Amino acid sequence: MIKNYLKMAWRTILKNRVYSFINVLGLTIGIWACMSMATVVIDDLSYDTKWKNADDLYRIVTVKTTGSQEQKRMAASFAGLNPVLMNDFPQVEAVSKFNTHPIHFKFSNSETEKVEVNLLNADTTVWKMLDFKIIAGDPKNFIHDKKNLIITRNLKDRFFPYEDPVGKIISDVPSFKAEPDSYVITGVIENIPSNTHLRAEAILVQKGRLEVLNKEQFGTFSQNYVQLKQGTDPDKFAQQLSNWYADFVGSKNADSFEFQPITDIYLHSEFAEYQDVKGSLNNIFILTGVALLLLIIACVNFINLSTARAIKRMQEIGMRKILGANRRQLIFQFLTEAVLFFLISTFIASLIYLGTIPLIEKFLGHALEQTFVSGLYLFGITVLILLLISLLAGGYPALIMSGYNPAKTIKGNFYTGNLSSQNTVRKSLVVLQFSISIIVLIALLVVQQQVTFLKTMDIGFNKDALLSIGSVSWDGKGDAFKNEVLKNPNIEKVSFSTWLPTRGAGYMSKRISDPAAPDKSFEVFFINADLDFAETLGLTLQKGRFLNEKYPSDIKTGNPTGIISFDEEEKAGSRASIFTVHTAGILQANNLNQDIADVKAIPVGIVEDFNTESLKVNLKPTIITAESPLPYSGMLIRTRPGAEQQVIEQLQRTWQEFYPDKLLEVNRVDEQIAAQYEAESKLQQLFAFFSGLSMFLAAMGIFGLIVQITQQHVKEIGIRKVLGASINSIVMLYSKSFFKIVVVAILIASPIAWYAMQNYLEDFAYRIALEWWMFALAGFMAIFIALVTVSLQAVKAAVVNPVKSLRTE
Repeated sequence: MIKNYLKMAWRTILKNRVYSFINVLGLTIGIWACMSMATVVIDDLSYDTKWKNADDLYRIVTVKTTGSQEQKRMAASFAGLNPVLMNDFPQVEAVSKFNTHPIHFKFSNSETEKVEVNLLNADTTVWKMLDFKIIAGDPKNFIHDKKNLIITRNLKDRFFPYEDPVGKIISDVPSFKAEPDSYVITGVIENIPSNTHLRAEAILVQKGRLEVLNKEQFGTFSQNYVQLKQGTDPDKFAQQLSNWYADFVGSKNADSFEFQPITDIYLHSEFAEYQDVKGSLNNIFILTGVALLLLIIACVNFINLSTARAIKRMQEIGMRKILGANRRQLIFQFLTEAVLFFLISTFIASLIYLGTIPLIEKFLGHALEQTFVSGLYLFGITVLILLLISLLAGGYPALIMSGYNPAKTIKGNFYTGNLSSQNTVRKSLVVLQFSISIIVLIALLVVQQQVTFLKTMDIGFNKDALLSIGSVSWDGKGDAFKNEVLKNPNIEKVSFSTWLPTRGAGYMSKRISDPAAPDKSFEVFFINADLDFAETLGLTLQKGRFLNEKYPSDIKTGNPTGIISFDEEEKAGSRASIFTVHTAGILQANNLNQDIADVKAIPVGIVEDFNTESLKVNLKPTIITAESPLPYSGMLIRTRPGAEQQVIEQLQRTWQEFYPDKLLEVNRVDEQIAAQYEAESKLQQLFAFFSGLSMFLAAMGIFGLIVQITQQHVKEIGIRKVLGASINSIVMLYSKSFFKIVVVAILIASPIAWYAMQNYLEDFAYRIALEWWMFALAGFMAIFIALVTVSLQAVKAAVVNPVKSLRTE
């Protein structure tokens, strides 16, 4: 029986090739788009779920509370907390420091080979907390007095394809340090999955740092992770730890702690400034919504095209009923056709999906660990869901077509019963399609404008023709290097700086009382540089003067480390400083050359505010001080416009002369700033692509409806032409109703899009305002596409010879 239904369904598909092609095309696009977006969502949701101890692993988050009860969360805690946790709290199974960062290694004796590797730093307890598959060596056997390096299979295959790397000694290429370090390879592990925020290609295992916890709340911060014993309530234990720490330091304003589940870190780390691998929960919602909406549009198309085709099939339906077919059999037949359409479309979509996975990975910048073809279970669930959707999508056309009166359908009299309500349903479905398309199109326009705004907004300094060298140890040759660089006629200014664009808000910060409200406090950030910093960066002086070598008190000298702690700052006394307008306003420092005791700073100049961080966060109060020499710092280089590449090449040659064994990290500042908004740029590209798809699918929905209407009104069109109606008037007659449909869709979509985009923009400290033209442009494009689609089909119907249409109707 089922075999007969399948044969009949296949014959019907082959017989109506044009409609079948349109149906398959629409469903294929919808299913492929949904699978592609769902893959990204599923992969994002899978981060750090595969660790054996995932349910018991947490990152220790420090919560700092100010006098105004404002809380600031940090993805780090004191290193001295780790031994306390292990020794004094029985709820703790293990503790380790985890952090990842790029490093360059030399895997051969070649002087030019410098391979960048993402390195995971961990304590020896890593083997208890995280499960890695060891394929060579005995890395758990820690070798003392050596830097123990474990590499992944990928690195082994790349650099040691025909030999055992265990026991080999390699060195890094230093940038910050004066001399390279040596590492012994103690083992090889299977590749670390990419769906972890601890994504790395090698692991450096070290003995845990035995730092003593300080009662004055000073110390080294690191990203500490804890494994709790099974059954431990993390919230209650976090409260217990916070209470213990408050008693330990003897202060009501002591830091408190939270335990962030390792499975939450990837999507819930907005506060983790230096976490490179992190996602966005908002993007998950957006991608999920886009995937579902595209699938809905494709299903609506299928419904409309199926019911439109019913007019051509009404005599077939009537004849089958007369020959004894009951309604249940007809419903089953039409559902079989729907399932077959979906199976064909799913098969084609799956082939396209397989071909586009590498493109998706390239777009995302990392491999996908979870896809619809990575496991039989996930693929089976997908097929079952699509089968269910096919039954739901095919149910309405099946009920409509199986309910025709056989006596009337044999005569071709289709216009009976609840035709009006059927048309209302189909028009409502088209309204739904266009509403979805307009929402996606408005989202595209908003995201596009926001990205443009972020990339073009005045950030208070001139980012063009500006280069930066990452933080290094200058080894006593920094001034000589700077002087040599300045000999290049394409270089205008050079400055040493402990702060570089996109590298945080400053080299240190200090929380001080608000002069206007002593019960409140705020954080002030410091930039330590040389005297050329303000002019190199291109800051605008509003009042007073820049720091200048003519004033000996403007610059601090003689610090052997180049790192100033708060204690040293206080001992050194107040320093001549440049304040930003924002800082001067908060500190009431409009009167220059007067000591601001709370921050140990004397403002000699005030510059226009400049954004030290991404425009996603608010402006930070900033104070600039000068020091020379700076043994450890970065460098800013102002070039002549258009000469950046020439300067980079010259820098590389000069660097090789001064630091032949060190890595040079030179960047274009404008490119680094633009890279901060890469996620938004990618979201814009996604919306551009999928808004095009949604409009195409919506146009197909309009096509199905206009085909149905023109088929129903063939005789009416012929009579109108006989009575003198022009082709233009007939086209206008049918276009009006569709114009109304799209207008209704605009009215429905606009408030939904406004609400969604308002929520999206709230994530940015600096954002555009939603403007009327965004909604108007999206509406105009939807109307244009709809009218073009309607006009093409209406013209085709209107040019038919009325004699022929009246005779055959």
